Amino acid sequence: MNDMEYLKMLEIPVNSSEVTFKPTRKTKKDVKKQVIQKVNLQSCETVENQKPERKSILKSLKEKNFFKSKTPKVKRVKQEKPKSSVEIKNTGFDVVSMQVVTIFVLIVGIILTNIFVDNSGINRLMRSVFAKNDAKIERSYSDFTALSPTKSGNVSLSDGVMTISKGSVYSPCDGVVESLTEEDGKYILTVSHSDSFSSVISGLESVYLSVGDNVYSTIPVGYSEQTAYVSMFDNDSILTGYTVDDDKIVWL
Repeated sequence: MNDMEYLKMLEIPVNSSEVTFKPTRKTKKDVKKQVIQKVNLQSCETVENQKPERKSILKSLKEKNFFKSKTPKVKRVKQEKPKSSVEIKNTGFDVVSMQVVTIFVLIVGIILTNIFVDNSGINRLMRSVFAKNDAKIERSYSDFTALSPTKSGNVSLSDGVMTISKGSVYSPCDGVVESLTEEDGKYILTVSHSDSFSSVISGLESVYLSVGDNVYSTIPVGYSEQTAYVSMFDNDSILTGYTVDDDKIVWL
């Protein structure tokens, strides 16, 4: 007797129906997930199985000092600075101090030279710079380069007196105006070239300089309407030992 017959015997209404169980279908996603889990599980087991072997290998390598650096140590050598050919000790005597001492020595040398050597080159230079054409310069007339007192070339010479026709008049040499006088409407100009050498220019209607002015042989000192006269003196003696050649005076 089966169950259905038993239920009918008890007179229990029974609805019969067939139940079909359909197997659940696994999705591709679930299959993929299961595969990944299986692979991970196997990897973990493999790693766990390898751990003892790995530990033993690491231990042996440590015992053999495998992880220590094999690079040899380089010993640092202290480099010495190259010594210069001349070593200057720092004694506080620097370049500025040396320059000051040198200047001081030069000044002392100049002062001593001025005191004991009167005709030295330094003295002559100082006189030329600070004396402003001082007439008391010890130079002879023959030390000067004299020029003609006119640029026109019309000069006549007689007994040391140069006669010039109308025009601009020049001093034979550089110097200083020592004196200036007027006589009968004509000017007489005395130019001092050194302590012993001088020139006298007369017959000028116009004079361009005053006493104490500098005189230059290339710049006219005055102007003559008719005739002017130029004489040169060594102290108080008139000079006659010279000739006029073009625009130059030649000492004999």
